[in-house]
Amino acid sequence: MTFYRLWVLAFFLKFVGSAWDASYHFKYLFEKYSIPHIVNFSGFALGLILLYTEWRRPHYMDRLSRNLTTVGYTLFLVGIPLDFSYHIAFGIDLTTWSPTHFIYYIGTMIMIIGAWRGYVIWTKDTAPSWKSNHTWFAMFVLEDLVFPNMQQENGAISYDQYMRHASIASEQILLLISNPKSQIFGGIPEWIYPNYSVLVVSVFVLLVSLICRSRLIPLAAAALYIVLRFAAKTIFFFIDYPTSYVPVTIIFIPLFYLLIRKVNWLAGLVGSLVYFFGLYWIHTSGILITPPLEVWEAIPVAMIGVLVPFIIKRLIKWMENKPSKEQ
Repeated sequence: MTFYRLWVLAFFLKFVGSAWDASYHFKYLFEKYSIPHIVNFSGFALGLILLYTEWRRPHYMDRLSRNLTTVGYTLFLVGIPLDFSYHIAFGIDLTTWSPTHFIYYIGTMIMIIGAWRGYVIWTKDTAPSWKSNHTWFAMFVLEDLVFPNMQQENGAISYDQYMRHASIASEQILLLISNPKSQIFGGIPEWIYPNYSVLVVSVFVLLVSLICRSRLIPLAAAALYIVLRFAAKTIFFFIDYPTSYVPVTIIFIPLFYLLIRKVNWLAGLVGSLVYFFGLYWIHTSGILITPPLEVWEAIPVAMIGVLVPFIIKRLIKWMENKPSKEQ
C-alpha cells in the first residue's frame, strides 16, 4: 500500500500548492518560481518518480491505469509552455478560468483517475470504504472539479477588502485593476458560480457512488475537502495572505444523495436547493463573505440538480445496451 500512499502524498502536495497559488495571485504578480509553484511541482515530481518506476518495472498498476496517468502528466507538461505563452500574449490576469488553466485541470484529473483506477484494481478484493484511500482520491477529484470556483471564492473577500480600502494585494496587483469587480472576479458572470458548483458536484457524487458502490465515500470526500479548505483559510489569515469563502453548503448535495437513495432526481433536487438556499442565507445574513448571488439563480440550480441524475442514468443505459464490436 506504500505505493498508493505515496500517490496520495503527491496529490496532496499538488492540492496544497494549488490552494496556496490561488491565494498567492490575489496578492502578488505571476512568478515562475514562487513557493506555491515549488510545492505544487514537488507533488508533480513525486508522482513522476512513482510513474517512472512503474514504467521500468510494472508491478502496482495495470497497463491502462499507467497509460492514463502518463497521458495526464503529458497533458499537464504541454500546458506549462502554453500557459506562459498565454500570459505573454494576453497579459497577467487573476482568473482561474483561462483556457490554458483548464489544460492543467484536465491533465490533473486524468492523472488522478489513472492512479485511482490502479488503486481500485489493486484493492479489488476489499470493499471500498470511506476510511480508505478512496476518500482521498475522491477528494482530489472533487478539488480539481471545483478549483475554478476559487476565483469567485477568493475574489469575494478580496473585492470586499478593496472596496473598503483595506486590500492586502501588492501595489503591482492594484495598479492592474482598472475595473475592480470584473478583474477581481475574473470577468465570469455571477450566475456561473452556483450552477457550476451543482453541476460538477452532482456528477462527482453519482459517478463516485457508481464506481465505489458507496454513497458514504463522496460525502466523506466533500467533508474532507471542506475541512482542509478551512484549515488553509486559517493558515492564510495568520500569515496575512488573501483568504476565500469556503463552500460549506456543497456538503448537502452528497448528503441528500445518501439520505434519498431510491429516487436520484429527488435527491438532486433537494440537495441542490438546500445547497443554494443555504449559500443564499449565508450571503444575505453576512455571516461569511460569499460570491455574489441572486435568488432567481435557484431555478437553473434546481433544473441542473434534477437533470444530472437523469442524463447520467440514460448514458449508463446507453453504454450497457451498446452492441460490442464482436456482435
